[in-house]
Amino acid sequence: MPAASAIAKKKVWTDEDLESLPRDGYKYELVDGELIMSPVNAGHGSVCMRLSAQLFNHVQRHKLGEVYDSSTGFRFSEKVLLSPDVSFVSKARLKKLLVAPEKFLAGAPDLAVEVLSPSDHMRQIHRKLDLYFEYGTRLVWVLSWQLRQVHIYTPDSIAAMTRPDDILKGGDVVPGFKCRLSRIFAS
Repeated sequence: MPAASAIAKKKVWTDEDLESLPRDGYKYELVDGELIMSPVNAGHGSVCMRLSAQLFNHVQRHKLGEVYDSSTGFRFSEKVLLSPDVSFVSKARLKKLLVAPEKFLAGAPDLAVEVLSPSDHMRQIHRKLDLYFEYGTRLVWVLSWQLRQVHIYTPDSIAAMTRPDDILKGGDVVPGFKCRLSRIFAS
């Protein structure tokens, strides 16, 4: 891990620097100029895929915009680049954010989904929430696959869902989207 420590101390990261990082199983994000690296485990990955599939199918069926996986970077500023585990950008905002297919998206997604890993620190999650809303995200879902919970954040509210029959909804951010928690947190 010594190479990772040296990488993390760099103060200014260009898109080219970030794109040239090794494909070593780590997820890289830039928060306040600091590179954050974290690998994900199997439980995390399967929850991301189940939710992604549900969201993708709905968004494509209704031609609402695009759904992205955790490999997609959203460049908020020179010192902030986040890659939510799952994200959605509406058709209208996509025209503003998609500079070119080979570039990071220039701004924040409409919906960001963060799936918690054991290595995540709540301080970092709360900082990400602040950044998402500061740069225009309208809805964030934070999923704990271990507790089988979803916390739903908007700029002015927080709600929690904890029962398998609870239904996660996209509200006015992802119109018509509904998914029972049991479909995301399948055994």
